[in-house]
Amino acid sequence: MADVRKNQRDLSKAEWTRLIDAINATHGMGIPAPRYRDFVRVHVEAMNPMSAEGMSWGVHTMGPGMVGRNFLAWHRRFIRELELRLQVAKPGVTLPYWDWEADRKIPAPLTPARLLHNWGVTRHWDASLLPTPHDLAAVMAQTTFRPFQRRLENIHGYVHEAVGGTMGGASSPADPLFFLHHANIDRIWSQWERSHRRAVPPNGSETLKPKPIQGVSVKSVLRIRDLGYSYA
Repeated sequence: MADVRKNQRDLSKAEWTRLIDAINATHGMGIPAPRYRDFVRVHVEAMNPMSAEGMSWGVHTMGPGMVGRNFLAWHRRFIRELELRLQVAKPGVTLPYWDWEADRKIPAPLTPARLLHNWGVTRHWDASLLPTPHDLAAVMAQTTFRPFQRRLENIHGYVHEAVGGTMGGASSPADPLFFLHHANIDRIWSQWERSHRRAVPPNGSETLKPKPIQGVSVKSVLRIRDLGYSYA
């Protein structure tokens, strides 16, 4: 049975507890790799402008000379692998999504000071920076893949800026809110895909890097049901 990713506002208290427990468990020492910090490390490398290897992955747009050709595909694989890793700790756990267009506050279960301290996370919240419905409508109006991806990547950055702190830098996955945000980005892409079935990345045969978190082709991640999940 496919995993179903729920809107975070629909999670029960017990589901929140299991999710947070799974996140905490992946931080532990002596557990099998990849650990939570391994996901953070890979993302840092992907955003390191001094790393020729990381820049070659094409994960983010880093100026006019570095376009994030794999922004959507890479992050789809990235958050799915984290989700599968959480399920090793707590079977049945799935990543919820944070629909910041409708819910313009950080999900309350991820705000306790104790949790943020334990995770080493800081935030400088400014909801006025979140994307607007007009911003999202402009993204969804695109009919071909590359301009859709570029515009979605652009407004996704507004959310990182709105949360601020840890989410505002290369180590943003250290804040678990990153994964709820990117689940929502992935959900938006999956909605758009259903209406634009022929609008696919032009580099489908490219292999996403690095292994073991990546290591599959772009075209292999274009159907979320093939990856074993769906959105409620």
